[in-house]
Amino acid sequence: MLASAAARAEEPRDAGERAFLKCYSCHSVDPRETGLSGPNLFGVVGRRAAALADFPYSPAMKLAAARGLVWTEEALDRYLADPLEAVSGTTMSFPGLRDAGERRAIIAYLRRFR
Repeated sequence: MLASAAARAEEPRDAGERAFLKCYSCHSVDPRETGLSGPNLFGVVGRRAAALADFPYSPAMKLAAARGLVWTEEALDRYLADPLEAVSGTTMSFPGLRDAGERRAIIAYLRRFR
């Protein structure tokens, strides 16, 4: 009984948090965490692309930012579905999430961190 309670305590609390585990090896939502291979995603919803001064964005992402890319929920959904299609030349080595519900869950999770 105690083992199952401990296991449940370690499980993510909701679908968004569970889905974000696919992102967690490269990204964080803790604003104090830096030095990862992907930019910190704290406050990403509504943020201009390539906006973190301390992250070395790819030339493709910098170009997308110069062209006005802002991480709206719609833009995040497109990017999460197919990063290379959304930002040609991005260096994010992730094939994308085909499941729209999973993308919505991640975006809802990211909205919490402002």
